Amino acid sequence: MLEVDYPQRLSGLIEQVCWDIQLPVELSEYFASNGEASNSFPTDERSNQRISIRTRALLWSEVTLPFCPRPSHPVGIYTRDFSRTGAGFLSSVQFFPEEELRIVLPTFWVRVRVTRVRRLGESCFEIGTILLHKYSPSADAFEPSASMQMEFTL
Repeated sequence: MLEVDYPQRLSGLIEQVCWDIQLPVELSEYFASNGEASNSFPTDERSNQRISIRTRALLWSEVTLPFCPRPSHPVGIYTRDFSRTGAGFLSSVQFFPEEELRIVLPTFWVRVRVTRVRRLGESCFEIGTILLHKYSPSADAFEPSASMQMEFTL
């Protein structure tokens, strides 16, 4: 039953979220490229192969920085690529290094830590993260994190 509930719940939430990412003109074919990702630049010597997975997903803030409180509702993102140790995505929200996030996708969900951010346009940020943990589909993906619950009780 849970396997059926997870995709339905994710799909319903994706339809309710405000999608205000404004892709720059150079990314107009963004969703057309999936599969093995090429190196970003000639001297790019990554230790893990990246796979381009371009889809809509949801993100919740888990650990925030003191100067930048985040809402508890999900944010709509476009995923870019995944590797064994990290993930990249596009967001209309600017996140900062050391923030921890929960990303919920159709077939799994992950917890990640932001390592880099680059502004691509008016309402478009490219975010790079390291993978903290990968989970199988479960209802836990949609629940407030323990760190957020602690924040609310303080």
